[in-house]
Amino acid sequence: MNELKDKTIHTQSDDQIRYQNELIKRQYFDYMRDSKGFCDDSIKTYEKAMLLWQDFSGEEDFGCFNKDRAKRFKKWLAERPGKIDTKLSLSYQYDSLRKLQGFLTWLSMQDQYKSRINRTDIDFLNLGKKEKRQALQQVRKKSPTLEQIKATIETIKPNTEVDMRDRALLSLTLLSGARISAITSLPMRAFDRTDCILDQNPRYGVKTKNSKKITTALFPLSYKEPRQYFLDWYDYLESKRGFGPDDPIFPATKREQGEKNISYYSSGNVGREFWSSSSSARKIFEKRYIAAGVPYFNPHSLRHLVVKECMKMPLTEEQKKAVSQNLGHAQVTTTFGSYGYGQISEDRQIELLKEIASGNGSFVTNSRLTDEEITRIAEALNKSK
Repeated sequence: MNELKDKTIHTQSDDQIRYQNELIKRQYFDYMRDSKGFCDDSIKTYEKAMLLWQDFSGEEDFGCFNKDRAKRFKKWLAERPGKIDTKLSLSYQYDSLRKLQGFLTWLSMQDQYKSRINRTDIDFLNLGKKEKRQALQQVRKKSPTLEQIKATIETIKPNTEVDMRDRALLSLTLLSGARISAITSLPMRAFDRTDCILDQNPRYGVKTKNSKKITTALFPLSYKEPRQYFLDWYDYLESKRGFGPDDPIFPATKREQGEKNISYYSSGNVGREFWSSSSSARKIFEKRYIAAGVPYFNPHSLRHLVVKECMKMPLTEEQKKAVSQNLGHAQVTTTFGSYGYGQISEDRQIELLKEIASGNGSFVTNSRLTDEEITRIAEALNKSK
């Protein structure tokens, strides 16, 4: 009887700990959302990092954190299998540790945890300098070519409302470079038909990164047709369907009830409701790529494509800043670093150096480099990244 009683008390204690952990997590999420302006998708990435810690610790009280546990957690994380039985990447480890640090730092300032969590212990949730450098190295992000996205869009024939919507969806994502979470939450009022300006305004319910207002002019790409495809769709919704300012630009597919009320099917038409998440739009991208016989690229990759296309133009510094702001970036280096010039391949790097050496560049005029010297310089530059 005593053993059973002790076990019951222990179980109740575990339940109380789990309840307290979940309660403090919700408080942190509210803080991130209401004070820091994080969107729900970003908050979920922090929750994943916290769940890793709870898995490692057996869901013990967050207040039990200390430097010894931090060290053991780093080792546990490094040895944890990832996809296909490989270890988790250093970039994933770094990101998880960074987000866990953010939570614990906030936690250490809360009244019930101030005396329990030592702020300096949180610093032990860091990778070594070498590992951190490897984790932060840029990974080449794949994006479609303009010809591939053109083939995909042109494959979509506007036979139904769903087809028209899907063609317009891919078209606007390309022309604006907007994130898919923003695209799927756009109301009609967010688009200025006269000036072709997209107002990604959180006040309208548009889900932008960190709830930032972004004013976006459609990019002037060499592939002209998508602009008309999108405008045709917008006009159709307004004139034929009577959509108002608060209706979605990209409404969810209307579902019809099948025979005997046991199934539902797509009618080929759209309703007036917003998608509940961006996952449906992502599936549309995948479906349309497959139909066109083009490899799948996620919607975000079109942001990289837009920057690559802009890089082909002789832009002034002011024009580069305009491109950057159009994508919602605060710094030009973000646009033409992570999205643009940071993605030059090693082959292209050597090719550009050869152009400079041959006098086609702007700062080498009287001297020529040998192929061996160019290769050596390229290797040195690559090591310094």
